[in-house]
Amino acid sequence: MASGRVGGTRSKIRGQVGDVIYQVVRNDDGTYTQISYGKPEDVTASITPRLQAQRMCTCMVEALMRDLKEVGRISMQNAANKSKSLNAFSSFNIQLVAADCKQHWYGGNKFFYPNTNNIGTTSEQLGGEFLLSSGTWQYNGFDEVVHLLDPEDVWQNAYYLGKRFAGIRFSIGSGPETVATFLKRHYLTLLDRMVFACFHEWWEDVPEEEERIHYTKHSYIFVDINTGIGQGLVVSESVLKDLFIITSDMEVLCKMSDDGRSFYIGFLIDNEHDDAYFYTEGAFTISKMEGKPKISSSFLNQVPEGGDQYFLDQAPADVFGSWMGEPTKRPYPSPF
Repeated sequence: MASGRVGGTRSKIRGQVGDVIYQVVRNDDGTYTQISYGKPEDVTASITPRLQAQRMCTCMVEALMRDLKEVGRISMQNAANKSKSLNAFSSFNIQLVAADCKQHWYGGNKFFYPNTNNIGTTSEQLGGEFLLSSGTWQYNGFDEVVHLLDPEDVWQNAYYLGKRFAGIRFSIGSGPETVATFLKRHYLTLLDRMVFACFHEWWEDVPEEEERIHYTKHSYIFVDINTGIGQGLVVSESVLKDLFIITSDMEVLCKMSDDGRSFYIGFLIDNEHDDAYFYTEGAFTISKMEGKPKISSSFLNQVPEGGDQYFLDQAPADVFGSWMGEPTKRPYPSPF
């Protein structure tokens, strides 16, 4: 309802008439002006399957970003700075998950799709073949990304029984090899960096609660070169441990193989009681050999054993009912 206000020779109204809202404002000179504008539309976001599918995919990448933020800030070669690299890292992965969601709605998925009750838990991190880096560099400073199901074959020690190793391997030349030769053979300069990342899960017992807590996490290792090490030193386990500067969110194993032909950097986990697994892993190199940093492209790939099984029953159709308020509806029809 509008109300009139007498001023001068005409009445100015305030309030609503139909879909038009009238307002009176006082000018600097003491006079009054009447303004009007249309009533804003009452827009209530409807929950549609496509919108919920988008939210599901976005939450998966948001979880990834919390663990691998530091990786995303340096992994995109064409980004002008760390902030833009992180944005591109997020954008590319949202596109990847969205495409997989649409193409593999009923199975064959390359990502772990969550129920809504998974958000905010200790197992919120979700595995998948996410993009790790993007660039044009064609060489890696390491020889390969490895997943050792039986580390005791590499290190003949009972300590390594019942464990698994995930990381990167460097070959060591035959005969005496200097640090300079080792770096040159691996296309490494003193300013280069290598990055390893993986997705893993584990359980921890809480005796007082008589329960086991399930954890999932993406972990990473930054491997930099010690610029102060002597280039003429002969390569050995201790020399290589001094050569590589390690930054990580977990304890890292750096060790030469018993045969002296390889050097490993990575994570060792206890799998004796089936309580810890690796599911995806990947690595890349940031090279300054040509001046401007160049980056090798990489993805988090499934490990040789276990990755496919992890994604079973976690296709979009298996979990999407929870996003639509119909958790028992399986498989949920594709909205695409």
